[in-house]
Amino acid sequence: MFTRADVLWLLEKERTFPLHAVDFSWDGFEPSLTCRNVQNGDVSEFDIRDVRFLVSRRRTCVGYFEGDVHVPCAEGTEDPGLAQCPDCCGESIVPIQQCLFEPRCEGELCDSPLCRREHVLYLAFYGTDVKIGMSSSRRVERRLVEQGADAFSMIGSFPNRMTARAKEKEISSALRIPQSYRQERLIEGLARRVDASAVDARLDGLRSALSQRFGLDAGRLVMLDRYPIDLPLPSAPRLQETPGQHKGVFVGMKGKWLVYEDRGLRALSLSDLPSRYLTRI
Repeated sequence: MFTRADVLWLLEKERTFPLHAVDFSWDGFEPSLTCRNVQNGDVSEFDIRDVRFLVSRRRTCVGYFEGDVHVPCAEGTEDPGLAQCPDCCGESIVPIQQCLFEPRCEGELCDSPLCRREHVLYLAFYGTDVKIGMSSSRRVERRLVEQGADAFSMIGSFPNRMTARAKEKEISSALRIPQSYRQERLIEGLARRVDASAVDARLDGLRSALSQRFGLDAGRLVMLDRYPIDLPLPSAPRLQETPGQHKGVFVGMKGKWLVYEDRGLRALSLSDLPSRYLTRI
């Protein structure tokens, strides 16, 4: 099987990369990539606005945080699937990793605070494209910023994660509202102006169905328009493979996308960095 020269070079060098990306998150409209120095254990923020870095193909579990203290994975699990291995996920989120996507109980089996916590359903808008989602009520707006939504409306609250997930699937099927979009479609939206009145009209078109069929009252439309990026972009960025070199002029960030200029606009998925290794170039 043929392997590209740049891939072979990266595989040879990446075990010397000094920084292990352990978390990417938003605080309001301020993004942050947290890395652990594998040589001295220091944990610090990586300046992702300085677009001059290499990213590894190699991935190992990010460990977990106890408060503000980072705890490395005891096993150093390679290729954890998600950014965390099941053991570290159990220490920090839920005992059974698959329950992040499909809860198996209302908290009575696993005794997980997340599974027992109140959850909300929302409609997230990308321009006039809409999707349905759920989140813990404690972090719903952060969740929507992480997803790069242009606007949202809360449509209901539920006593636990499993109940919310079941209702999410029911509404998605009945009203044909997707639960996700392909990332290429969302990237294309970065080059389109968001018309708030058109988004509001789209929400109004769903209100009666939500009320009559599910007894849910959609809340007001909340615009999310303070991302550190000047939109619309002149053209849709080209999605880049995560491993390899990223070097160019910083353009901005929205949701999980870092957009930079390098002989055209390019987009890197920052949510794919945790568990990988980085070095400056």
